[in-house]
Order: sequence, then structure tokens, then C-alpha cells
Amino acid sequence: MKYALIDIGSNSIRLNVYNKDNIQKEVFSKKYMAGLAGLVEGGKLSDKGIKKLMKVLSAQKMLLDYLPIDEIYVFASASLRNVDNGKDIVKKVKKELDLNIDLISEEDEAFYGAEGMKMAYDFDDYYTIDIGGGSTELCYLKNKEIKDMAFLKAGSLSLFRDYVQNTIPSVREYDEMINAIDKMLAENVSTYKCTKLVASGGTARALGNIFEELDNDDDKEYTIDDVKNYIYEMIDKNKKVIRTTVMVVPERLHSIVPGAIMLYRLLKYIGIEKVNVSKLGVREGYLKDKIIKE
Repeated sequence: MKYALIDIGSNSIRLNVYNKDNIQKEVFSKKYMAGLAGLVEGGKLSDKGIKKLMKVLSAQKMLLDYLPIDEIYVFASASLRNVDNGKDIVKKVKKELDLNIDLISEEDEAFYGAEGMKMAYDFDDYYTIDIGGGSTELCYLKNKEIKDMAFLKAGSLSLFRDYVQNTIPSVREYDEMINAIDKMLAENVSTYKCTKLVASGGTARALGNIFEELDNDDDKEYTIDDVKNYIYEMIDKNKKVIRTTVMVVPERLHSIVPGAIMLYRLLKYIGIEKVNVSKLGVREGYLKDKIIKE
């Protein structure tokens, strides 16, 4: 039995196909960079953003017509949750494309992300973090059970949209983002005696791939100093680092530094030195939950 899962994110819209007996490894995956968080005007997804979303979903549905799929799931997180016309867009997609979008809450997004990461790492006590394009979710797990959650209404692309004028932040824009992020952390995040953190999402994985290319390191682990140094070198216009970023993740050149700043300030705030990167996250956790409920 095969499942198709469409994840409507604030930065990208991804289509994954899984076998029911192994949801830890997709059998097909295609990512579309839509940048919906950058197309919000006056609290609403703009007409241009809606048009782009409909175009991508239409292409994905046409593709699925040629694949042997038993069930299709579609969910949206901050991309539609944080805009005033999100529910109207859900109705439009249902009417025009006959796709049912599950508009998940920030609590569900954090839960699904943690459940996905639990399949990748067998730690007892640890944090999970998912930095998306328009939001950031953090969980604290003790004895492998979620004990606390925190939600920040900012992600890599929304930070870029709100604070950065050019492609790479200036020192002034870096300081402004730090002040805003630190305020959000102080107001929303509790700290615990914990030494481990698992991260999923585009920012965490992209940074791992960049560090692997720069230093021949493992893309599944890196440190807070790696993240801090990367931010400083990008802001200082280090040619080697910028070229490596363009080579590895060209579609994230504008959003990778804001996302890295979010990760750096969060690591500093909760006192974690090392990041463990998970290839599993909210999509796998969502599908796991749906299969269990069948």
C-alpha cells in the first residue's frame, strides 16, 4: 500500500510517496520552492501567492495520476495557518482541485515533528526543533515522552521578509533579528537540564549539507560554533562560504542566514552545544499518526 503526502510549507511544497510498511524512507520525492511566506500582504496570502500554490498543487495532482497511490494526504502548517485567508484557500483548493487540506495547529505540528524525529534517534531526554519557513516548533522530551512544547511565529523565510532588504543580512539587520528572536525565546521557551537536541526542517538539513561540503564533516552533526561562524562569514561576504552555499542550496541563499540565526539563538538560549540532524520530521510523524488511526 502506497501513501502520497503533500506538505504545504511556508518555503517549499513537497510531495513524498511512502510504502505503508516503511514510512522512514520515501520511494519518491519532489520539492517545489514556492516561498509562500514571502508572498503575504496585509496578513493575507496575496493573489500571486494563491496562484502559485494552486499551480503547484495542480502539477502535483497531475503527477499523482500516473503513480499507483492508495491514499493521498495533504496538510498545511504556518503557510496557511498564519494568514487571515487560510481557511478560504482551503475551500478553494477543495472546490477546484478536490484536495482536502488538513490545516494543522502549531501543537500538532510540534507533535508530528517530534514523533518523526523519535523514529530517527533513540535518545531518552532531548529537545526537538523544527525551523520552518514561517514558524519554529520546539519540544522537550523526557523518557522519550513529550513533556513541553513551545511555538515561535517566525521562521527562516518570514525573518528574511521582515528584516532583510538585500539577499544577505547586514550587521544592523542581524542585530535586529537577534533582538526579536531573543524576546520570543524569553516569552515562550522554558529551559531544562538537557544536553541533546535533534533538529529537522530545511534550515537544519541545509546547514549540515553546507558544513559537509566546506569541511568534509558529517552532515548529521554540527556545533553551535559551526552555526555562529557560518553566520559571521556570510555577513562578512566570505566568497568561499557564499559560493558553497550557492552550490549546495541555491534556492535557500536568501533564507539560510535568517534560519541559521534562529537556530544559533535557540541553541544559546537553552544551552545546547551540538545539533543532531534528522532526515525524518513532521511529514513522517504526520503519516505515522494517520496510519495508527486507520
